[in-house]
Amino acid sequence: MNYKIFISGLAILIVACAAPQVKKYTEDEIKARQEEARKYYSIGAEYFKQRNFDAALENFQTSLSYDSLYFDPYIAIGNIYREKRNPIEAENFYQKAIKIAPQNSKGYEALADLYAVMQNYQKAESIYFLGLKYDSTFTELYLGLANIYIMTERNAEAEAIYKKLLNMYPEDITVTKLWADFLYKQNRFQEAVDAFSCCIAKYPEVEELREKRADAYTELGKYKDALADYQEIINKKPDNWRIILKIGNVYLKQGKYNDAKREFTKAAQLAPNDPLPRIYNADLLIRQGNLTQATSEIRSALAIDPNLTVGYVLLGDINKRQGETSHKAKKYQEAYDSYKKAIDNYKKVPVGDVYYNYAKTEIERCRVIGNKIKEEAWFQGIKLEE
Repeated sequence: MNYKIFISGLAILIVACAAPQVKKYTEDEIKARQEEARKYYSIGAEYFKQRNFDAALENFQTSLSYDSLYFDPYIAIGNIYREKRNPIEAENFYQKAIKIAPQNSKGYEALADLYAVMQNYQKAESIYFLGLKYDSTFTELYLGLANIYIMTERNAEAEAIYKKLLNMYPEDITVTKLWADFLYKQNRFQEAVDAFSCCIAKYPEVEELREKRADAYTELGKYKDALADYQEIINKKPDNWRIILKIGNVYLKQGKYNDAKREFTKAAQLAPNDPLPRIYNADLLIRQGNLTQATSEIRSALAIDPNLTVGYVLLGDINKRQGETSHKAKKYQEAYDSYKKAIDNYKKVPVGDVYYNYAKTEIERCRVIGNKIKEEAWFQGIKLEE
């Protein structure tokens, strides 16, 4: 054997297999590369705002090619994949961000928010808590936790989170507004009015706050106060058809049907392609006993927006009234079927929706009445079809 050839070949093999040398940069070169990374990140951020996700992704990746330890592009790329409905890649980049900067709670927030959207509430909750271990002052983590508690019907725990935040940040308008929204959804309308009033005292020009307070006044039956808030908004924006609808709704609750109809018609003329004027008009028709036309209006509204939960609530209410009529006439099968339809419609209202508590209550009520109808029919020797 020619040992010289073997040794020479071995030397070549060792050289070929040797790990590539990592280029070492001077401090000035590192600083220059970091500046380039931030430049490309800024460009990517602008593309992201324009929802040009492919161009944004390209620039974020270029940013990382200059500085692989730059935290922000990892979060940004994760956000792009979330927008592209690719949760696996989104999770991957959020995890990379956490690995690079475990003390930065924004990584935990992004990852937990992703799990919350995926309805993996248990995992989301654990990540929020993990983030709070590193930063117990990060408001968004607390708000994420509160949202998880609301979605899982742990309202007492959600309330505890909001109260903690109110103590920590009494001047934070976002926290106060979310607290007021929570109270409203819990049907604690007077408390909601008080909370919104605190916000309005600090920010009297914010129309949304005044609108929310007017909504709570409406639920309390304080119609004069509600109309005063709504009217102040209309004085500034006469074509705000959503507020016009709400004014009509106040008249509707007062039994002033002609005034309500006038406002609903005005809103429909301003927004002919929006489903809400149809919904409000359907509510008026229900109160007038015109259930067939009301159903038609609701179906038209849902054709425009299938996720309009109030439409399913109103359909459930119509089914329930039809069931009541059939029950009184001892038409047991028709009555039973109507209550089943009502339950099916109420079930389409998701947890956390403003109508959820109402729908949940009505589902139980319909089930009780449905069982009563079955029992009455059985005594009459009638077997109902399920």
